Amino acid sequence: MKKLVRLTGLSAMVFILAPLVSAQRVPGRYIVELTTESVSEQVAKSAGKAGMRGAAAISQRTRVRNQQQQMRSSLERHNAKVLGSVDTVANAMFVQIPDSDAAQLAALPGVKRVRQARLMHLLLDRAVIVHKVADAWSQIGDANAGKGVKIAIVDTGIDVGHAGFNDTSLTTPNGFPKTNVDTDSVFTNSKVIVARSYVNLLPSRDPDLSARDRVGHGTALAMVAAGVRNAGPLATITGIAPKAWLGNYKVFGTPGVNDSASDDAILKALDDAVADGMDIISLSFGDDFAPRLADDLDVAAVERITQAGVIVVVAAGNNGPDLNTISSPATAPSAISAGASTNDRTFASGVDVPGLGLLTAINGDGSAPGAPVTGSVADVSALDQNGLACTPLPASSLDGKIALILRGTCTFEAKLTNAQAAGAIAAIVYAAESSPSPIPMAVGAATLPAEMISNQDGVSIKSTMASRDVVATIHFTLSAVPIPPNRLADFSAAGPSVSGLIKPEISAVGESIYVATQSFDKNGDMYDASGYILVDGTSFSTPLIAGAAALLKSARPGLTVDQYRSLLIDTAASVQTTAGGAATLQQGGAGVLDALAALNSPVSAVPATVSFGVGGPDTQFSKTVTLTNLSGQKDTFTIAVVPSRGDSAPSPGARSVDLAPGASVDVPLLWNATGMPPGPYEGFVTITAASTGAVVKAPYWYAVTSDVPAHITILSTTDTGRRGRLIQDAFDFRITDVSGVAMPNLVPDVSVVSGGGSVRTIATADAQIPGVFSVDVVLGPTAGPNIYRVTIGNLTRDVSITGQ
Repeated sequence: MKKLVRLTGLSAMVFILAPLVSAQRVPGRYIVELTTESVSEQVAKSAGKAGMRGAAAISQRTRVRNQQQQMRSSLERHNAKVLGSVDTVANAMFVQIPDSDAAQLAALPGVKRVRQARLMHLLLDRAVIVHKVADAWSQIGDANAGKGVKIAIVDTGIDVGHAGFNDTSLTTPNGFPKTNVDTDSVFTNSKVIVARSYVNLLPSRDPDLSARDRVGHGTALAMVAAGVRNAGPLATITGIAPKAWLGNYKVFGTPGVNDSASDDAILKALDDAVADGMDIISLSFGDDFAPRLADDLDVAAVERITQAGVIVVVAAGNNGPDLNTISSPATAPSAISAGASTNDRTFASGVDVPGLGLLTAINGDGSAPGAPVTGSVADVSALDQNGLACTPLPASSLDGKIALILRGTCTFEAKLTNAQAAGAIAAIVYAAESSPSPIPMAVGAATLPAEMISNQDGVSIKSTMASRDVVATIHFTLSAVPIPPNRLADFSAAGPSVSGLIKPEISAVGESIYVATQSFDKNGDMYDASGYILVDGTSFSTPLIAGAAALLKSARPGLTVDQYRSLLIDTAASVQTTAGGAATLQQGGAGVLDALAALNSPVSAVPATVSFGVGGPDTQFSKTVTLTNLSGQKDTFTIAVVPSRGDSAPSPGARSVDLAPGASVDVPLLWNATGMPPGPYEGFVTITAASTGAVVKAPYWYAVTSDVPAHITILSTTDTGRRGRLIQDAFDFRITDVSGVAMPNLVPDVSVVSGGGSVRTIATADAQIPGVFSVDVVLGPTAGPNIYRVTIGNLTRDVSITGQ
């Protein structure tokens, strides 16, 4: 292994090539992919229409299982214990084997490749108005919203006893319900027609192997996608496709035991979902460390699933807003990757400041006091010079005060704990300028009452305090507050993907969503005794789009996956940044979901997005977009290219086409240019129907790479550690250019700002995870924050780890 040694300050730091970012892997667990094609691959090549139940599928499944049976004995001879297998979306076997023995399996005859199992993490009232779902219901009728369509929720389970899944008008289809064990039939009904659990495949021994939801995440997703109308304490909610059936494929286990899902369990769930005949699969989890497509078994499975005619919607991730933060398997080219946008209202509390009025605020996730808290406001920046409250504050310096604290650098728990230790009676945390909107704060064990306000409101309080004392009253009771809709959530992951594609392709409400949840297990992250909870995340944008896909598939049957993709993506409405400016394609995709426009779109464009990739300043490209008239009448379609960024753009090979109903035509997109400056070039290929004026917009994107770094993105960090001890893989980061393209060949510097620690190594993991660097550090000898600084050129990013 090559090592580059360089000095920084007084300490020697080693820059090495890292084999893997270790925190994402499951020790002793491997996926062995075999050479015979999976059933879905074979069916995709077959000219027949019988699909997974046809003769070609049956014959191929027999071949795959015969190979697996023969391979089983070989694996066992090499010290591997076979835990399970899949044959539909992949031909693979799941094994347990000592890590030191795993490499030998790749040399066995019939083995295509061996990959260590990794872990995936969990990433509706007004949403139906924002996305014009209610308008679509009016057109097709409520009783037809998703009728006959099956949606698979691969997640933590579904609380079948919740009122959101009680619809006696539905009839269980033939061949259902389906379970892995008979005892799980109690988790099915006429609405939830599958209850399968894969908890037995997860890394830790779990006390509950059933299909019951003990977290609440899966129940919330199912409610958003297809729940029936029901009333919670704050609002009446309805899913997007309330007449669709739901399939529960549980891959996350008991809270505190199996909080993550291994991708062998996920592959098995996907395999069964396709074999069960699910029409749409919704995936609201991911791995922020997305590997290259060729090394990603989950992405390969998603591609095969879409080839088999199943629509797959995947959460883009919650690691935004920086570019190049799309998680896996949202990187799958054929998946619809979902970003998150704002609702048109939030449930919020308020901070009353004389002269400024009632400022919108969001409670922390700790217990809130039953009565308002009133006190003089003290700006923490007068005590620690930066206002972050990440270090211990002078004793009694905040006695009887409400602390005003800036978001950033350390955890909310650390901030509130430090403020309380200094005597504060409450805290107002205001958002940072880079992420100006307030969010729900995860306060951990901190008990200080606290709310978060916007950056603008925080700056207003600071400005007022410059001229007079400020007394504020914090109210903790929730009520509905109007907010601007169709703006990107500041946590929503952004593209480009690891393969240079436009990701996410579309955005949907992922903030302030009121949903169903489980009320069984108090240890679950989303437990609420009421059975309802307010949530944020691209996790919840995903089933919203999956539900919209069910609306389309029910109302407009018989189209291809690519055509449904186009109907959803290319009819999206414009989306704005958090600050209100126009979002780029790699931030918000084509825009926010417009279900009514998708329902009425007269034409599809395949591919739905046109990614020219990443390259140099000279281009000579030719891409083809296939247009299909879906309107039912002959029409003329006008084609144009409308750039939004960059002074160069592709040209359509035809300006207009006449198409009979159901007819298709290939339209070339030609791009010949020289000397293009570094940066992104993007816009839309517009297709306008002469008969109605309806416009479909297929986004295009190309990036000219730059040798100047523009972003340092912290992908993960360890919050705490033992003082004086080494922390391996303490934090991971990526350096990108102005277009978000990874720059793995740079040599960054990591130094110590405070805390007395040291930097042990910087390792590049680019061979597996494009552009990622991993850092090992030693914490300082005393308790408190350790600040480390990443530097490349003129860019810096600080990381805080608290020594305990």
